[in-house]
Amino acid sequence: MSDDVRPAGVAGALAARGFGPADYGCLILLAALWGGSFMLIKTALPTMGPFTIVVSRLALGAAALYAVLKLRGLRLPARAADWLPFVVFGAIGNLAPFTLIAWGQQHVPSAVAAILMAAMPLFTLVLARVAKPAENPITAGRVAGIALGFSGVVVLVGPSALTEAGGGIGELAILGAALCYAVASLYAERVRHVPPLVSATATLTSGAVLALPVAAVLEQPWTQAPALEAMAAVTLLGIACTGLAYLLFYRLMARGGAVLVALNNYLIPAFGVMWGILLLGEQPSLNAFLALGLILSAITVANRRRR
Repeated sequence: MSDDVRPAGVAGALAARGFGPADYGCLILLAALWGGSFMLIKTALPTMGPFTIVVSRLALGAAALYAVLKLRGLRLPARAADWLPFVVFGAIGNLAPFTLIAWGQQHVPSAVAAILMAAMPLFTLVLARVAKPAENPITAGRVAGIALGFSGVVVLVGPSALTEAGGGIGELAILGAALCYAVASLYAERVRHVPPLVSATATLTSGAVLALPVAAVLEQPWTQAPALEAMAAVTLLGIACTGLAYLLFYRLMARGGAVLVALNNYLIPAFGVMWGILLLGEQPSLNAFLALGLILSAITVANRRRR
């Protein structure tokens, strides 16, 4: 997801780049896949541990991308030194957030997890201001947007996170994942010179290698007996919601740039809520829908350009 959300003039910018119906279809499919990941994780959790889900997701996603990489005649980095940025990115952009999401969803519905992840662009705004103050000045719109987004998080998490021992722990884990994605989005500049497919494959591969010993020590995946539906959910999660989603993401980046990818900030939480309602029978509270509206409004307000 991108923090560069500019509602005004988006349609014109995309039209100028020759963005057509097929591209919009890819955009909707990407949002449906990323939004559906929360539902699939929730489906797998009853019979699979969160760390096992994470390592399976990363390994399957990496394998899917590696197959595409070979078909296109590309190669992974050959020198050990070239892998360092991908290892770091795999840790903060894949392993840490995937683990926090899977662990947090033991305590919260998939719809709530999807809504909380929409806070990622707001975290990115704050971190970008700290990392590059000259390029990210403080504006009234950004301050208002961040305040509005924070109010949405408070509405969703509730006062229990502050007043009760362990209250809101699942929600806080999901917010931690959103923060990890924000850090990763800024760190991604270090690997912009690498072909996107190579970067994505190397990142997922690094994440899988890092996740394997963690899962082995904490959960011993070989001792688990996952249900058939859990295995199917994790397979879809790895191949479709991780591997295929990365391919769609980089295709859209090439076609429409950040203007286009930014639209996912609005679509992903909506799809996450929809899948939770339709396939898991979840019934989000009125507070959840109110929080969704506040957070999406915050993204718009914080990034709107002055005319």
